[in-house]
Amino acid sequence: MGLLYEAVMKRNFIITQLEKANITDYQNKSIYQLDYQTLKYVLTMHRIQNS
Repeated sequence: MGLLYEAVMKRNFIITQLEKANITDYQNKSIYQLDYQTLKYVLTMHRIQNS
């Protein structure tokens, strides 16, 4: 159960960071529907573009 909890917390952290950046969707999908890898990609690209 610890691994599942950690995975959910990581996903929620990324979603929170995207919400703070006012990013609510990616390729016409809500960020809540995206898988973890796509969420990481979206956050990384946002950080690169805004650094």
